[in-house]
Amino acid sequence: MYRRVETLSSATRNTQTLTLKKLHIIKKASFIGGFFVAAKLLLSSCGREDHSDKMVFRYNEPSGIPTLDPAFARDKSTIWAVGQLYEGLFNLDENNEVKPALAKNYETSGSLYTFHLREAYFHCGRRVTSSDVKFSFDRLVDPATASPGAWVLERVKNITSPNDSTLQIELTEPFAAFPSLLTMPYCSVVDSVAAHRGTLATEAGGSGPFKFHKWHYGEKLILHRNENYWRRDKEGQPLPYLDGISVSFLPDQQSAFLEYLVGTFDLLPNIDPSFKDDLLTKDGLLQKRYETAHVIERSPFLNTEFLLFNAEARIPYELRWAINAGIDRVQMMELLRSGIGRPASGGIIPYGLPGYAGGVGISYQPDSVKALLQSYEELPELTLTTVANYRDICEFVQGALGQLGWSIGVDIVPSATLRSEKSAGTLDFFRASWIADYPDAENYVLLFASAMKAPAGPNYSRYSNGAYDLLYEELVVAADSNKSEIAARADSLLMRDAACVPLYYDEVIRVFPRGVEGLKTNALNALLLNEVILPQD
Repeated sequence: MYRRVETLSSATRNTQTLTLKKLHIIKKASFIGGFFVAAKLLLSSCGREDHSDKMVFRYNEPSGIPTLDPAFARDKSTIWAVGQLYEGLFNLDENNEVKPALAKNYETSGSLYTFHLREAYFHCGRRVTSSDVKFSFDRLVDPATASPGAWVLERVKNITSPNDSTLQIELTEPFAAFPSLLTMPYCSVVDSVAAHRGTLATEAGGSGPFKFHKWHYGEKLILHRNENYWRRDKEGQPLPYLDGISVSFLPDQQSAFLEYLVGTFDLLPNIDPSFKDDLLTKDGLLQKRYETAHVIERSPFLNTEFLLFNAEARIPYELRWAINAGIDRVQMMELLRSGIGRPASGGIIPYGLPGYAGGVGISYQPDSVKALLQSYEELPELTLTTVANYRDICEFVQGALGQLGWSIGVDIVPSATLRSEKSAGTLDFFRASWIADYPDAENYVLLFASAMKAPAGPNYSRYSNGAYDLLYEELVVAADSNKSEIAARADSLLMRDAACVPLYYDEVIRVFPRGVEGLKTNALNALLLNEVILPQD
């Protein structure tokens, strides 16, 4: 039933060098005969590094992993590693539900939360206590730590530890999304002993399903199974099933794709442009030659891509509506995204998050837009500002409006310029996106709340609507049973005002070998490996 592969010790440097040389030759071959031929060549010339009786899940991180300290888990590569090594009070499961983790259960009364900890142990063998949780949170907000995630606990007024298994957190005011906020990797509970020793960044110190073993910098990170992990499966068997994880750092995505095809990796987490067309059809499905041996899975990713108007520029409502109604989002996704993602038919809240309202968006109505634009004696000059990575999407919008009678400009600027100018309010129309920090609709509705106007907050549109603000304030303290309805009303009001132009809601696309079982993710693109079983060779 199980596939036993690769010893937990790394391959030698000589073997890796030889493999890379072969990949260089094959990379040239791919331009002549295509990826599929190149992969066959590779299969005949090299195989796995080592074999043993250990079941090891292997994947590649082309950008490397800068740190194992959860206080700095701001990029995907670090978040994935931290997710294996640490846990927090809560986690977001594969059904996108906030579930207790180190917190067995909790009660809340207004602004006061009382958490009861389960019996769990750090990798060193010491039991996790409420003092460790308090230490972790105090460390996160300590200016000396300089964590980019310190803002997560900005609503916390006081933290106390009445006993080893009880933690109390008092907020400055009620905030219903607080448990969701605590699912963020920043809020992982760290071993205070390892923190004082200064080894969190290089050797970790958590209570997660896997523990640190070795890190060959620039080559490989190896994690072992945590034999003292508290989780059990439905039959009461200890998790995880895997013996370990091996993370490689092959920077060339094309080479990593070839290595995946011959079985060096158990997951293809990134669909890079260098091999996208070889792997996927224009509809985002696997090419037929890969269907037998591989599986593709798609799931919602809490990222909304959109265009923003500066409300202070006073672009007329009719023209804001026309831009929304003048874009064929279905065609845009087919041409530019290979069908990856969902065309936006709602507002700012993405598909996959409670509160999403799929019918509130402004639909594609080219004839009505053309008639409206023709009614203007002279259309105003308008420039859409973006960064180079999104030139194609913005030029698609430019072309769509041009065909309907409105010639707008597209300005490509550096990322730093876009950030500073949208914060300063000097841009009238620009491309934006928002990846959820935590799985709650409040995290999207706040983007247009008056109290969050830039530079004080992320309301870069400077939109202001009293009715919308009341809904946001209601959402902040709402019980779970009411959140979705309130969020949907706020989103509907936002689109009634045509305050922004939602383009699409992103998706997580993963490809892995057929036979891999239990590989899961969630709407924040987590790597959930607790129940993974690898096929037998």
